[in-house]
Amino acid sequence: IGEKMSALLAGGLSLASLGVGIYGAESKRKSDKDQNLENEKVNKASLLTTKYNIQQDYKESQGRQADMLEQGGRALAEVMTQGKKDQDEMLTEGGSRGALVSSGTTLDVLMSNAINNTVQQHSVVEATKESISNEQRNVKNRGKSNWLNAKQGYERNKRQTALNEKRSKDEYLGNILGAIVSGGKTYAMTS
Repeated sequence: IGEKMSALLAGGLSLASLGVGIYGAESKRKSDKDQNLENEKVNKASLLTTKYNIQQDYKESQGRQADMLEQGGRALAEVMTQGKKDQDEMLTEGGSRGALVSSGTTLDVLMSNAINNTVQQHSVVEATKESISNEQRNVKNRGKSNWLNAKQGYERNKRQTALNEKRSKDEYLGNILGAIVSGGKTYAMTS
């Protein structure tokens, strides 16, 4: 009976050792799988966040462009008002001296002032258009750059997750084999 009991004890211990090893391997595999799933969720959420941020940047850029247009409109109105004021002053000054506005130096000065004012107005319009164009280009480039960086990060994390899954499978197999060996070793030592 002693040898049978000893063999049963050895068998029981080896099975317990095997069971504990398999349970540990299974637990580790589940933990790794859960971590990989969480990494995938975070990775996708990062892409969605980047997309949202790009959309917000576009919306904010539209506001900045509207502000630029409004500032340009105010500047244009000021230039036009100043041009009209200058013309009126010249007409008043020329008329008070008895000069004819339809010919000579007074007309030349008025024409020159009108041309200069038109050039200033054109400059304001062009500067406003250029500012808006630069803002549009910048927001587009920022969006492309942010999306490219996010996509590269996503792909890098995706590759890392795949490597982690392969490592986890390899570890699982190693842990199972280790549990079998440990169970056999326990049996051999106790029998």
